[in-house]
Amino acid sequence: MSKIICIVGSTATGKTHKAIALSLQKKSIIISADSRQVYKGMDIVPGKDHNKNIKLHGIDLVTPAEPCSVSVWYDAVVPVIKKAISNDIQVIVVGGTGLYVKALVDGIATMSVPIDHNLRTSLENEDVVILQEKLKSLDLPKYHSLNHSDLYNKRRLIRAIEVALSPSLQRTVLCKFDATIHALRYGNKQNQEAQILQRVLSRIDLGAIAETKRLLTQYDPSLQSMSALGYRSIITYLQNEITYDQMIAQWVHDEMSYVKRQNTWFHKMDVIWYDVDTKGI
Repeated sequence: MSKIICIVGSTATGKTHKAIALSLQKKSIIISADSRQVYKGMDIVPGKDHNKNIKLHGIDLVTPAEPCSVSVWYDAVVPVIKKAISNDIQVIVVGGTGLYVKALVDGIATMSVPIDHNLRTSLENEDVVILQEKLKSLDLPKYHSLNHSDLYNKRRLIRAIEVALSPSLQRTVLCKFDATIHALRYGNKQNQEAQILQRVLSRIDLGAIAETKRLLTQYDPSLQSMSALGYRSIITYLQNEITYDQMIAQWVHDEMSYVKRQNTWFHKMDVIWYDVDTKGI
């Protein structure tokens, strides 16, 4: 089986631009590994600003009202990858969602554990501390493996509880692909923050606020999709809880916090690093 090429790394490092440039060198397909781009109609804020003549697989999979997990994305892209490989077409995976990349190259046994809607309904109104204690009682190693962000993320705690309660027979590592992983990063934090600020301002100019207003006429702001970076800052602004300048500052701050989590994730994987400040891929 041919190796797939993964171009990963943190926000605003030019991953998609690099992937598209690489795809033009030989017959290729591009798979998006970005959990913020799976929702239909959510275009400007998550940055679906690539050339529309270039097809990206793995985007626009569900409506904002539908739940989307790594398994939904995986089930959508794996048949595309297999078909490309069988036809000797290069597969390029690009994105900053480490869990998606891990699913392809390492496999995730718990990914096959189905959603338990009744359990989720029973837990969704519980306090985060209660959820932490429940997870501790069910799977203490899993609890200790969670970082600070995950420990205070109700959605991730509920998923961990859901997995802990599932029969072990449900946990299966699915298809894995041989891959070379190139990871992009900034050596200088200030350079990345400046780039993120410019991108935020550009997306506002393109209509990010109008897009959010449109979405709010159709979807509840408490949906998982509406809590994505950018949208939550704009929603808070539209609710008159923060000023316009505070909205921008909050969006940039959230993106920089996400950068830390992305870099931590990819440092745990077998990748080839490139500092975009000094050299390209």
